[in-house]
Amino acid sequence: MLILFLCAIFLIVYSFIGYPLAFLFFAASASRKRRKSAYGELPSVMFVFATCFEGEKINLKIKNSLELDYPPDKLEIVVVSDAATPETLAELKKAERKGFLRLLENPRRSGKGVALARALAECRSDVFVVTDADTLLEPHHLKELIKPFADQQIGATTGIIHYANVGESGISHSQRLYWRFEMLMRKAENLMGRVVALTGAIYAIRPELFDLSDPRCDADFLAPIQAIGHGKKSLLLDHICALDYAPTSSSSLLKRRIRMITFGLWSMICNIGYLNPFRYPLLSWQLLSHKVLRWLIAIPFLTAFISNFFLLKHPLFLAIFVGQCLFYLAGIVGGLASRLGHNVPLLSSIWYFILSLLGSLVGIFNIIRGKDYTVWQETAQK
Repeated sequence: MLILFLCAIFLIVYSFIGYPLAFLFFAASASRKRRKSAYGELPSVMFVFATCFEGEKINLKIKNSLELDYPPDKLEIVVVSDAATPETLAELKKAERKGFLRLLENPRRSGKGVALARALAECRSDVFVVTDADTLLEPHHLKELIKPFADQQIGATTGIIHYANVGESGISHSQRLYWRFEMLMRKAENLMGRVVALTGAIYAIRPELFDLSDPRCDADFLAPIQAIGHGKKSLLLDHICALDYAPTSSSSLLKRRIRMITFGLWSMICNIGYLNPFRYPLLSWQLLSHKVLRWLIAIPFLTAFISNFFLLKHPLFLAIFVGQCLFYLAGIVGGLASRLGHNVPLLSSIWYFILSLLGSLVGIFNIIRGKDYTVWQETAQK
């Protein structure tokens, strides 16, 4: 039991502290000056987003897309209807008749990955840009996202997320704290151009690197690892910011975490070859540390708690067990406070973490029973 406990603690500490520090050290040791290149002429771009239930709100996205500062003869705006609602489809067809965009239709709802695959199959542009139907960009953002592709070693680029509703609840506030931690990890990876987690709301990739033939896989997950797997770099551009809304309730957060973890694990299983350390030594380490261990993090936490219970005869382990119990109790109090509309920052953050652990457990169970989340659901708000 002692060995189990120590192994679990090691995995927990490594996941949240050890990996970021190890990668920072590795990046500092192997850092090289990045080559600067400039386009004589901007590349052609297919700017793609999928829609389903936006209704008239889709007009905001269309207007925003038309305001992007990019040569019109180099930009093709493509919208994929994923069995969109009649209201959404009517607005899209109206915009297509005016020549604002090209509309592709999937008759049955199949999810973002299938929608992007439909557009990718028809892509003849130099760069494939993915965004979400509710993501609004500043006019200069597209050019900034594309600039790094002047260097042929760049395979993918992405921006960051700004949450507009962080003050609404303890859950949304904790989401911002989690995102800050995630950004530290991505910035460490960015030192070597090896960011393995892109922001799904806004990213760009060379289309010849992108393979979306398996509909069970998360396109946003595949983009960076396929680029890196082809020997290209994947960059984080933290001056490009997409607006998003964090979950504001426990139920919406839990749904989002379950879907994300289940979808991620399926994608990893379907692309298990990237975990081959002989073929992808650095990439496999990144994926195991940044992705797989984080998705499975509930296992070491549960192992630490159970194994600690069998070590209570020693005063030190008794104190640790009591500490664990108090930690989870504090989180439950934070959850009750959140349900009553009160935000207690520290307790709310612990509750957020407990929900994430629960999402991990359910995600693992979903994989065991064969459930997937290919088709998206609205889980962002309330």
